[in-house]
Amino acid sequence: MLKNEWTPLRRMNPRLTQPVLCNYYITTKCNAACVFCDIQTDQGQHADPEAVHRNLADLRKLGVRFIDFTGGEPLLHPFLPEFLRAAKTLGFLSTVTTNCLLYPKRAREIAGLVDLLHFSLDSPVAREHDAIRGVPSFDNVMQSLDIAESINEKPDILFTVTDSNVGRLGEMIRFARKRRLILIVNPVFEYFGNPHSGKAVLDAVRASTSESYVYVNRGILRLMKRGGNQVASPRCRSVSCTVVISPDDRLLLPCYHRAVAGFPIRGTLVDLVRGQKVRRFHKQEGRFEFCEGCAISCYFDPSFTAGTDDYVLLGLVSKMKYVWDKYVR
Repeated sequence: MLKNEWTPLRRMNPRLTQPVLCNYYITTKCNAACVFCDIQTDQGQHADPEAVHRNLADLRKLGVRFIDFTGGEPLLHPFLPEFLRAAKTLGFLSTVTTNCLLYPKRAREIAGLVDLLHFSLDSPVAREHDAIRGVPSFDNVMQSLDIAESINEKPDILFTVTDSNVGRLGEMIRFARKRRLILIVNPVFEYFGNPHSGKAVLDAVRASTSESYVYVNRGILRLMKRGGNQVASPRCRSVSCTVVISPDDRLLLPCYHRAVAGFPIRGTLVDLVRGQKVRRFHKQEGRFEFCEGCAISCYFDPSFTAGTDDYVLLGLVSKMKYVWDKYVR
């Protein structure tokens, strides 16, 4: 979603041999209790800084371009600014999504270090947002938006759309547009006990795709409309296109949400990703029983950089619109 993102959605063989994105779970601690997530504890684990630095260097060797520092709540990790500086030095583009509970305190620590900074906001109404997040956080988001503007940061607003808040989509679009910020509209995916996004959600999101300052991955919308990934003819490339690392320094396969294996890394990330263990998962990606109907966006977005089908085209069109709205409009 930057000017050179997925350059240029890489016209390559549908089965990539080089991952483009790392979902790096630097913590499983969280200070919120969102209704659509099961990471709701401060009893989790932080990634060891030494392991993170070692793995970042190896991810560079593997050709990865994007690092999503995620969790849990990534701003809970005391070494996040250090990780971001290291990623920038190595030439990565970085993403951080935050609930904003800690951003007012840590904004200046990470200023200028995050390429794609996302603030989660689930309703323009404080009580509704706080009910979804499980903690009072609406005021923190508003304060964070003001602070970000004052230090020349330009975060995107991430709106996770569910059956309960889809009626607020129009207001959210107007709210983001007034601040000249991108609203990332993300239909909730089926996981953590969430149901599939219903027809009302998908219809409303689809209708918003041409609105200014709105980003929706149209490829993922089409996948959802078609019932998600099909095991008989899988579209998921979670193993080929992504590297998933847990806070306890394990390579998770085939993805974080459905991990059936976690291989200890301990300085061997390059060998692991290129080795026989991972190759076996390449052959199975999108073909596990639990892959049927999956539409988890954080894996299909990079998956749609591989191949030559309509998902690739729709993903490219969506990202071009994002670039236009954020950098040109």
